[in-house]
Amino acid sequence: MDELNNIFFSCRKDMKKIIEKLKEDVHYLRLGSKFTASFLSKMNIKCYGTFLPMMEIANITIIDNMNISIQPWDRSIISNIDKAIIDANLGFMPTNKGDSIHINLPIITEEERKNLIKKVKMQIEHAKVLIRNIRKKSNQNIKKLKISEDLLKSGEIRIQKITIEYIKEVDNFLKNKEIEILKI
Repeated sequence: MDELNNIFFSCRKDMKKIIEKLKEDVHYLRLGSKFTASFLSKMNIKCYGTFLPMMEIANITIIDNMNISIQPWDRSIISNIDKAIIDANLGFMPTNKGDSIHINLPIITEEERKNLIKKVKMQIEHAKVLIRNIRKKSNQNIKKLKISEDLLKSGEIRIQKITIEYIKEVDNFLKNKEIEILKI
């Protein structure tokens, strides 16, 4: 029975990781300056012979919803920051002002919002596939156990309930994200 509980625990843990990864990935879709600033702060910049997160080498300031300013503490690395932002292909061009970098985020049109929703839906579907794969793996692990047919069936039913719970969580996340994207 402990082996069965371990399978349930592992199933929940793996599905939770998928949802956390999904939320992290979707969070970085460009929806305004606070999301972009959050993404930029974690972006790795090549400087001093290594890669460092931007938040460790520069001050990122949100001027308003459509403008961000990046002021590196060492002016000699400003070109590295500029190049990293361009190479990341984020849908905007930074403006190097010598001592700082200014980013003017373009206004998101209705068509771009619909495309963002499509991207989110693709990521949601991928997450659902991964959750179903975990269900399959968990059911296979249950079948490998030397347990009675009744315990086997109840274990599969419980795995299915866990799967439904996490699929609903993914669907709710999609509904909330669609509302957020359309409301911007």
